[in-house]
Amino acid sequence: MALRRFVGCLPVALSLCVVTACKDKPDAAKTQPATVDLDKRCVQLGKICGDKGKHVDKIVNECKQVGKKQVESGCAEKVFAVYDCYEREVCGNSDKVWTIDDIRLLADRHGKCVAEQAASRECTEK
Repeated sequence: MALRRFVGCLPVALSLCVVTACKDKPDAAKTQPATVDLDKRCVQLGKICGDKGKHVDKIVNECKQVGKKQVESGCAEKVFAVYDCYEREVCGNSDKVWTIDDIRLLADRHGKCVAEQAASRECTEK
């Protein structure tokens, strides 16, 4: 009789464990790819915009630090749009770029990437 009661409760207990264990997985799945994409985008930005090896590393590290906060606030697409614009409009010219702030300064000076920067800033402030 005790075995019958135990076997009867087993499916309910198993279902409860599955629901509890899988509860937070979708959120973790959303954050993980964005972080991986951020790392790839930062390396790409550093290689395209950096002047020398040490400047590439500095740009990549700063990019990851700044971008991480924005990705955590759900603004990954806006950040990637800014980085795309920087690569297209700002980098590759005769201007030397050593840090993320240099890229921002050049973008502001030449009036480039204004809409992308504003959208990213607005998203982060929400």
